[in-house]
Amino acid sequence: MEKSYIVIYNTSVNRLEEDLKNNNITRYIILNNTIASIYVDDSFDEAILNNIDSITWVERSAVMSSLIELTNNLSNGETVRTAAGTEYIYKNPYITPTGEGVIIVIIDSGINYLHPDFINSDNTTKIISIWDQESTLKPPPEGYLFGSEFSKDEINEYINRNDPSLSVDNVGTGTIAAGIAAGLGRGNSNYDGVAIDAELVIIKLKSYKDTFVKGKINYEESDFLAAIKYALEIGNRENKRMVINLTVGCQSRASIEMAMIDSFYELSRSGRILVGGAGNEGNTDIHYSGNIQMTDKSQDIIIQVGEQLNLDITLSPIGPDKIGAAIISPGGEMSYIINYSPDPFVYRGRFSLENTSYEMRYIYPWIKSGTEELAISLKNIKPGIWTLRIFPELIVNGNYSVYLPNKNLISPQTRFTDSASESTITFFGVIKRVITIGAYNDRTDSIWIGSSKGLVVKRPIKPDIVAPGVDIIGPYQNDTYNTATGTGVSSSIVSGVVAIMMSYITSQKEESRNLLFSEPLKTFLMLGATRKDIYTYPNVSQGYGILNLRDTLIAISNNIE
Repeated sequence: MEKSYIVIYNTSVNRLEEDLKNNNITRYIILNNTIASIYVDDSFDEAILNNIDSITWVERSAVMSSLIELTNNLSNGETVRTAAGTEYIYKNPYITPTGEGVIIVIIDSGINYLHPDFINSDNTTKIISIWDQESTLKPPPEGYLFGSEFSKDEINEYINRNDPSLSVDNVGTGTIAAGIAAGLGRGNSNYDGVAIDAELVIIKLKSYKDTFVKGKINYEESDFLAAIKYALEIGNRENKRMVINLTVGCQSRASIEMAMIDSFYELSRSGRILVGGAGNEGNTDIHYSGNIQMTDKSQDIIIQVGEQLNLDITLSPIGPDKIGAAIISPGGEMSYIINYSPDPFVYRGRFSLENTSYEMRYIYPWIKSGTEELAISLKNIKPGIWTLRIFPELIVNGNYSVYLPNKNLISPQTRFTDSASESTITFFGVIKRVITIGAYNDRTDSIWIGSSKGLVVKRPIKPDIVAPGVDIIGPYQNDTYNTATGTGVSSSIVSGVVAIMMSYITSQKEESRNLLFSEPLKTFLMLGATRKDIYTYPNVSQGYGILNLRDTLIAISNNIE
């Protein structure tokens, strides 16, 4: 078994590589001039990384999961054309942008490249390249440790042979995301995607099973960041504008000041846009919020645990507060009480009755938020009522949040008994650089109940806007179609819309190209969004309103005339 870390380094790449090799660490990916992914055996002692002088920060790779759920509801599904409002473009002779000259990146479960929606009329693929992180058909791309890279020419060879074996999407979420964003609709003209002339770059993430529940699939942040690096390299090589669609997400968070993805300088360039789903945790009971004061001896937070293998619990106070914690098992045993210590140390123990082991980490301050991060990992956890007992150490504010992993990774029965639906935006959705999209239900003309909500501490309102994301039709396995729900569906729609916005802007005056950054494009989406009189905007559910492609293009036109 292998585990991975993400490290921040403060020296040259050559010095870092030398230090790693001196410590018998040979599997790593240099992601950029600031961070690297480290891959080691499961028995590796992370204290070795903490003692390497050229490394200034070490953390375990975070678990990620899909923001798309396949719903198998084709007879009642909604077409992308209706959901995104693309009829306004494709039936209007005076508006021509279709995403041409823009690459949409899908980082998910891969793609069914033989689906007609990804094959042009001359029988060539619209995919520039595929990096299948699980493939062993070819050596890894240069600078990477695993997987195989397939070029447009190689994909075309397999298309000509009608051979599906080059790279297979066994899940289907990557295929449907790509089709919603940029599918051609050649399998069914009613089911075309948003930006039909945009090209695709596909990264099939390595999948991991049994992290929390037997049989459930998750992804890893270390592999995801390698995918970002690869996508940016392709964008530079092709010299084209790029929208990176984030359809997988980490655990929810209320307070984030920076993320490892911020270290990619290329993302601050014109024409490099991140669009991401807000998260699917709006009604999943994975978040608890409370307030503790120095006058409180302790507080108990009740967690109902179903049938699962392992569980992670994360405590995040707001501001400079320090809060200690312990775990109490269903049998009444209490773990070690972990309190602040200036030195990094992992506390380990075992509950005898349940035969459940635990690890506890107290990080203060955490580099990503500037606040405390207290992480508890329970291995071989048993069903029942578990209690997180917290203790005030230093309290200025008193507010805190506690999070469980994303619901689609854990048992349906695992939950906080007194949960909070707010502050459930997925980690990357919290970041200012990302255009964060919630999910709207066109059928009921209301927010989708699962769409994650703000607030986000010390950040603007998130999500930025919402877009249709319930039972949207897109390509699937073989030559078929399916429906999908989730904020990853909504982000796929908006990724296509942003590609159209970019091609529209570049077709106008030369000086308007300074608008091809996340903030201006986000502003146009907000300006064009539909807002209902009965709500106050912005709000934590809908952000600045509901996607409106027509009014967004009008807002752009009014600004650059």
